[in-house]
Amino acid sequence: MGQRVTRRQVDEGLELYANKNYDAAIKKWTVSLQKMKDNRLRFSTLGYLAAASRDRGRNKDYLVYAVQQIDIAHEIDDNNLRAQAYLTLSRANEMLADYFKAVSYSRSALQYSSTGDSTQGYALLVMADSYIGLCNFSKVLESLDKALSISHEKEDHLMEIHVLSTMGKVYLALKDFPKALLYQRRAHELSLSYANSTVDQNADLSSKFVRLTKLKLATPMRLMGDCESATRSVDEAMRAASSVGDRPVQAKCLVCIGDIQRSQNNNEVACKKYEAAIPMLQDMNDRYSYTLAMIGLAKASLALNTQKQNVNEVLTTALSTASAMGNKLMQARCHLLNESIFLSENRLEEARHVHETAERLFQEADLICTVCQKPMGMQSDHIQILPCTHFFHQRCVASLLQKWTHQAQSCPKCHKNILFNRSYVALVCS
Repeated sequence: MGQRVTRRQVDEGLELYANKNYDAAIKKWTVSLQKMKDNRLRFSTLGYLAAASRDRGRNKDYLVYAVQQIDIAHEIDDNNLRAQAYLTLSRANEMLADYFKAVSYSRSALQYSSTGDSTQGYALLVMADSYIGLCNFSKVLESLDKALSISHEKEDHLMEIHVLSTMGKVYLALKDFPKALLYQRRAHELSLSYANSTVDQNADLSSKFVRLTKLKLATPMRLMGDCESATRSVDEAMRAASSVGDRPVQAKCLVCIGDIQRSQNNNEVACKKYEAAIPMLQDMNDRYSYTLAMIGLAKASLALNTQKQNVNEVLTTALSTASAMGNKLMQARCHLLNESIFLSENRLEEARHVHETAERLFQEADLICTVCQKPMGMQSDHIQILPCTHFFHQRCVASLLQKWTHQAQSCPKCHKNILFNRSYVALVCS
């Protein structure tokens, strides 16, 4: 009798969550968990709590529930549950920017799941996101290729949307803004199509992807000079996020609005947006977005030419956080911002030193074009990814690509025959 009541409480929690009464649902599940004896029911309820914590930006709670799931999976000795639990654990660590742990737990999810199972696809996506955080872009491509293949086999449209959006994030990091926008547009179009055709139980998930992809359109639009479209896009994402209490997207929207205002030289407004977002991101332990917000705040404050001491403190914090995450690109961009400060103060030796440090970080991230020996991603440029997953400036391999249509060519870096080594994700929006 008692367990039937407990099951009913879990179901009531699901109804509350579907009706956007999130805190009441979390409370219902937390109370029912205390009386629960069935380990499999405990596992699924912990999964609901983990997902709810993720959606509400409670990333440390997300991690706690994932660890409890692992314990149950080991106690039951069920590999399917192990795979699910390790996937949740990897996602939690990726959101907390503990990228090495996220990759390790993703591998465990792959180990315990069946070949070609959807769990494998989502574990590969966590690996891809984590490798972006670690600036290992060839590994990102390898993971995305495999995930895209699984998404097609399983006809999993959400997985495919995630693949395309992550690929857009790669091009954004490398400052190829037209390609970044191309992939994000395709991801948004698919998310809209999926949302229009989805059944009720997936409505919340599909609407989440719509507002996320809408938000991700704004940054490449802004960087290509279309601040009007970027503003429209982020405003729509913010309205959608506010209507359902999606704090993670709300905070990222504030950062994006700050970036747009800064691009339009409205630096006082930009500072206020960053300052509103930063405590929210700290509360969520979102170190990646927090660092982006701090870099934006430093740029806006620098443009106002006031409180230089404050700019130095903000940059020091951003650099420290980027270093703790292991993100070499963010570290390099902090150093390049410091270079501009030193040059404005005629501190030429210090400027030279931080520029050399930035170049070294690009080299460590394997972002030196093999053809011209210049960094990729230091300034806006067109990047070409060959099917072997190696990156080059597009102009540096233009002649090779022209011959590719009628004659096999070799990658300048690995010397593999690129005609017969296919990277689906690198070509899907070409």
